[in-house]
Amino acid sequence: MSLTCTTPALSTQLSSPSTTFVPLPPKDVILSLRTGKIRNLGTAKIRSAINKHPRNGKVLLNSLGFDGDEQAHDTHGGPDKAVMQYCSRHYETWNEEAPGRAHLFQIGGFGENISSAYMSEDNVCIGDTFRLGSEVILQVSLPRQPCFKLNHRFQYKKASSSSQNSGRTGWYYRVIKPGHVEVGDELELEKRINPTWSVSRVQQILYHDTNNREALLELCRLPGLADELVQLFTSRLTKGVEDMSGRLGAIPMEWRSFKLIEKTALTPRICKFIFAEVDKDPNQDVSLPPFPHVRLKFGPDFCYTRAYSVVSGDLGKFELGIARADNSRGGSHFLHREAKVGDVFEVASGKASPKLDSKRDPRPTNHIFVIGGIGITAFMLTIKSLLDASASLEIHYAVRSRRDAAYLDQLPIHCTAVYAKDEARRLNLDTIIPPWNESDSPVKIYSCGPSSLLKALKNCTTAMGYPSTALHFESFEGPEEGPMEPFEVQLKSTKQILPVPAKKSLLDVLKEAGFDVESSCHVGNCGTCMVDLVQGDVDHRGVALDDEQKKSFMLSCVSRGRGRIVIDCD
Repeated sequence: MSLTCTTPALSTQLSSPSTTFVPLPPKDVILSLRTGKIRNLGTAKIRSAINKHPRNGKVLLNSLGFDGDEQAHDTHGGPDKAVMQYCSRHYETWNEEAPGRAHLFQIGGFGENISSAYMSEDNVCIGDTFRLGSEVILQVSLPRQPCFKLNHRFQYKKASSSSQNSGRTGWYYRVIKPGHVEVGDELELEKRINPTWSVSRVQQILYHDTNNREALLELCRLPGLADELVQLFTSRLTKGVEDMSGRLGAIPMEWRSFKLIEKTALTPRICKFIFAEVDKDPNQDVSLPPFPHVRLKFGPDFCYTRAYSVVSGDLGKFELGIARADNSRGGSHFLHREAKVGDVFEVASGKASPKLDSKRDPRPTNHIFVIGGIGITAFMLTIKSLLDASASLEIHYAVRSRRDAAYLDQLPIHCTAVYAKDEARRLNLDTIIPPWNESDSPVKIYSCGPSSLLKALKNCTTAMGYPSTALHFESFEGPEEGPMEPFEVQLKSTKQILPVPAKKSLLDVLKEAGFDVESSCHVGNCGTCMVDLVQGDVDHRGVALDDEQKKSFMLSCVSRGRGRIVIDCD
């Protein structure tokens, strides 16, 4: 018989009386066994051991967990949280809900120690005793309570709240009998003492039916339930429902102090700026995501905030190449004319694009870069990485003149073509972009430059049949400006209507209204600020979303509605 693992919405799944018995879980098999060390979570100074790595062979499990597994906080460990399990089939649902993150939503993503396919929050009960392999006996102690770190982990602002609301949280065990465990060991239910109290049902009382006094009284005496929840439910009976909203909130952008240590003119319009962190943390993760950028705060009272691509280095010391914009709003002019070595800047790491998904992208055998002017800075690290891997690549670099071609001396001569306007040499896309043929040396095309270049390249590749996964566009100047007409946005959750004036972005208006919408690049590159589009017509701008994503999302930093639109940003 075929078995499935599903978790219906908690708001509807528990309408049956408490005497309804929970179905027994089938015998299951450990698909993955993982442990992790404490480290910084991404680029934030937040300590976590959620990033766990596979273990091979037999691993010792004692009363506090697997050998080599760490917890950053006392509340994340202890005898009642010795082992965390997650249903592997939930990841299929996550990837449907939040497409473009398959490299994140995969086994191990939730920081689980063990994964299996058929046990879930619906068929596992508090107090259940399981035999694991030939030596170990475990008892289910409590549901995993998701927190804001999941938002950061999955680059998805709704990860923690969606995990809680759907019930796809995982659960903890205490160790009754220690021993050794390895992948492939069987998990088999030996004893059930609370046949009506599934993990899902406890979650319903914990998060949704919070004032159910009859259920709270029963849970306070429930055999096997962890003391942590017994105390919480006992307190709820006497003091009322606690505020758990802070646990789910997003991580705010973290700004760190950097000193400008070098400033050098590369061309008449472009300067190289090198920054080093003022107070280095030896435990800080300084690695960069693909196509990295940073945000700078600078100027009098840090009045300017701008995003720039990282040319080289890491988050301890990095280089930027910055052009003096003809239509500068003050930022690039200040950097070129006023900034001096020794000045201190505030720096925050930019977010990786949510559309980066290597599993959907056929492995390219040829990489073509189509670059306009200062757009070269977006891909210097990528080009270096491909050269180090001996990959096949072509670089087509369009500039005003050769003396304006920044970093030209760092590009490989044998595969770089320069198109200088003052030499009357034009970039012809039809001659450099081959027809798409996935089976015959699939191509990956990268482009950064003015909006006119990106638009022309998009039209060209669409006509040739290129899928969106074979393209990576970035814009250094934001989208090509169309009419900045005012529009209205209605919030799905509250029905509140907010006017968006012509001179403000939707992101500006949402933040002014108190909504915690994460943002990073502010020019439509990264996708961090996207919100759910429920209804209405949108003038999509920016390059972070593909055509399929535009049906359900919009970039609040650059895209604009027509008339009235309905969004969901909770």
